[in-house]
Amino acid sequence: MTDTATNSIRVYERDEVVRLKLLVNDASGVSRIEIRFRNDSNTSVKGVHHSVEVPGETDAEVLVEIEPDELKPGDYVCEYIALYDLEDNRSLIVNPGIEFRVEGDEEEVRGPELRKWSFA
Repeated sequence: MTDTATNSIRVYERDEVVRLKLLVNDASGVSRIEIRFRNDSNTSVKGVHHSVEVPGETDAEVLVEIEPDELKPGDYVCEYIALYDLEDNRSLIVNPGIEFRVEGDEEEVRGPELRKWSFA
C-alpha cells in the first residue's frame, strides 16, 4: 500500500485488504454503518457495499475491511456512508471524499466485449 504524492489517493495491490477506520458517535448509541464504493474505471461498473454492526456504543471506532476478492483493478470512490443509531435514525454522508486505487491489469479481469446492438 502506498500514498501517491500527487493527490493522496491510497494505492493497494491486488492481494491487499483495504482497511478504513471510521470514528462515529451518537448519544443513543450507534447500531450500524453502511458504506458503498463504486469503481470509476472505464472497464468496470463494480460496486462494493459493506455493512458493519456496532454494539450500541455511543463512541465507536469501526473498522471496515474489504477483501481483495471483492475488488477489481481501478479507482474506487465512496458514494455514501450511512450511520444508524439504536432508534433506527439515519445520517447519510454523500460523497465523503474517500478514494482509493487497486493496482493491476484491467485486461486480466475484463469480460466479453459488446461489438454491436440494434432494435429487433
